[in-house]
Amino acid sequence: MDIVTSRHNSVFKAFIAAKKDKDMLLLEGRRLVEDALARGMTPEIAAATSEYIAANGSLPCRFTLFSEDLFSRIADTVTPQGVIAFFGVPWAKFSDILSFEKILVLDSLQDPGNMGTIIRTAEAFGFQGVLVTSGAVSPFSSKAVRASMGSCLGISIAKADLSDLRTLPHTIISLTTQGDTLLKPDLFQGRVAVCLGQEGAGISREILNISHCRVSIPMKGSTESLNVAVAAGIVMACACGLYTQ
Repeated sequence: MDIVTSRHNSVFKAFIAAKKDKDMLLLEGRRLVEDALARGMTPEIAAATSEYIAANGSLPCRFTLFSEDLFSRIADTVTPQGVIAFFGVPWAKFSDILSFEKILVLDSLQDPGNMGTIIRTAEAFGFQGVLVTSGAVSPFSSKAVRASMGSCLGISIAKADLSDLRTLPHTIISLTTQGDTLLKPDLFQGRVAVCLGQEGAGISREILNISHCRVSIPMKGSTESLNVAVAAGIVMACACGLYTQ
């Protein structure tokens, strides 16, 4: 197989265009790419270096070989692992989420690391769906995908606005620092939507107003609040019966 070495090559330009396309999901590294392929996803385009192929064998899909220099221009990490693939962003429909028993609502989260970590934790604790409000960082951004370790591919994620949230058949439980109820397992009976807010600002007033319950995590120290991803893990563990007071 020939190796693409010129940045003027049309194939290289197609990869650069894909990298800028918001409707494309960039997966980089052996673990993420193999995970996506194992889940039955088919890449739009994929690429590797000859060094990667020599060490790991060929890819089970069509791919292009690039020189190390050109590959580093396509990759999104400082030290590329030699394999990359672009997929269509796998957004679910809002209606797909309605039948799930336990879901998350992530209101305007800004940090991709927190977004990815929460999604990874959600899959680990059996939450089946995630709703993301406008203004939030994309759960399919490169940093969020890496933080989720591929869990964004194993859980249904959809966009939602306030009017959508009003129609949820779930009990909406919002996590705040000044809740009227302390976290406890018996809050999570039946269909539940756990809402987590933006770092710093918290959950919007509009969503708080449609919440059925405002919950706080009991803490013994003098710390006023927790990192949102840490708080999410505690709440989801409690929802699954793994944490009790």
